[in-house]
Amino acid sequence: MAPAPGARKKNGMRAGMFGLQDLIMEETQENQSRWNRFKERSQDEYQLVVRNTHNYHEIGSYNLTPLNVYAALSTLFLVVAVIVIGLIAFTPLRQYVPGYGDVVQREEMADLQYTVGELTEIVDGQNLYIENLKRTLLGKVITADSVEKRTEIVASEEVDPLPPSEAEIQLRRDMEQERMAVPAAMTVSLPSPGSNDVTLASVYLVAPLNGEVSAGFNLATDHTGVDILAPQNTAVKATREGIVFLSEYSNANGNMIGIQHDNNLISFYKHNSKLLKEVGDRVKAGEAIAIIGNTGTQSTGPHLHFELWHQGRAVDPGEFVSF
Repeated sequence: MAPAPGARKKNGMRAGMFGLQDLIMEETQENQSRWNRFKERSQDEYQLVVRNTHNYHEIGSYNLTPLNVYAALSTLFLVVAVIVIGLIAFTPLRQYVPGYGDVVQREEMADLQYTVGELTEIVDGQNLYIENLKRTLLGKVITADSVEKRTEIVASEEVDPLPPSEAEIQLRRDMEQERMAVPAAMTVSLPSPGSNDVTLASVYLVAPLNGEVSAGFNLATDHTGVDILAPQNTAVKATREGIVFLSEYSNANGNMIGIQHDNNLISFYKHNSKLLKEVGDRVKAGEAIAIIGNTGTQSTGPHLHFELWHQGRAVDPGEFVSF
């Protein structure tokens, strides 16, 4: 009697399930057998014999296993890798690694350019300050006449100049009166009540030279200082402690030094043969700053032209210094 169709279907499914289980068990047994074979082979011992090729004398023999060889090679590779990384990281050899040296050089160049830019801005600011100060002290202020002489590119359209205002006219008159000859005693103002300013008469000044005064102070002839005669190679001394803001050669004044002191006081030393200080140097009272000479077109013989400027005005050095 033949089985029913439903029974045949169930029997087929059971046979398929049993076949799948058999395949899984066979694969598991095969994997286990492979792992067992690998463990057994890794524990196999081999002997490495070193012999002399001439007399076949045995020099040494070493028992090895695949596991020991693998561990030894892995350790050697790790040690070599650590040494190479250390050499690259902590020695100059890293500069020879392709790409690394270029990155380092670019970073260093960027830092250097940034530093140079900052220093350039500082130097430009100091030069502009010194130039403006020199113009103010020497009377070379920027005026309308000097602006007209500039060769700058301007618009082609003609512009009619505006007439000066009453305030501008009065300001010009006041400036002209200040530039006229005024007694030196009047140029040193007394401190106002409650002010911390100190009069120049109360400031101790050292004579830059001890010698004969050949030409005195005279604003009427634009001689804003005194000329002092002294032997050749005599050292010129700073009249008071301060900072050198001018140390250069000019065609008219020759080798000239300017020192900024306290209490709005500035001193100039002109026609020197040699300058001993540079801009930025701090000097003490009585310290040698130059050597007397005869340089510049306005000098007719070895002497020192000495000037004192107090609160922006030239004063007679002979009233405050004994030569």
